[in-house]
Order: sequence, then C-alpha cells, then structure tokens
Amino acid sequence: MRPCILLAAASALILGACSTAPLVTRTDAMLTPTQIADMGLVCRRDKPPDTNIPRTICASKDAWAAFDERRRRETDDLMAEGRKAPNVGRYNRD
Repeated sequence: MRPCILLAAASALILGACSTAPLVTRTDAMLTPTQIADMGLVCRRDKPPDTNIPRTICASKDAWAAFDERRRRETDDLMAEGRKAPNVGRYNRD
C-alpha cells in the first residue's frame, strides 16, 4: 500500500512540474529596435546549416568582427587542408 502512495505522490509532483510555465518566454526575450540601437548591437539574419528556418542574431560590432575573423580563418584552414590531398586537380589528366 505504501509504494502506491509514494508512486502517486511522485507522479503528481512530476506532472505538476511539467505544467509550469518556463522562466523565460519568447516575448520576454524580444527586444525592440530602439533597445537594440541603444545597446549598440548589430543584427544579422542567419540560417543555420541544420535547418531552413532563419533566425536573427544581435551582437556588438566587436563580437561580429571576431566572429567574421574566426569564420575566415576556419575557411582558409579547410581550403588549405583540401589542397594537401594528393589527387587534387588530377581528375582530368590522362
């Protein structure tokens, strides 16, 4: 009898926790264009590679500069790694 009471109490607690509202909702996290400008942020539209749903990301100019530099460096490294392959450019040779 006692395990049934404990199971029922635990179930009620778990179901109650699932029905509570999240602490941060989308409307709470939205900034107005005026707030974005006051904070000195620059917003960009981005579409992550794993989805077709675009998103807007706002960050400071310094953060965007660091992001662009890191992306450029990663692209250069990837291209250099591809050039090291022994058969690059040799597909059309007889």
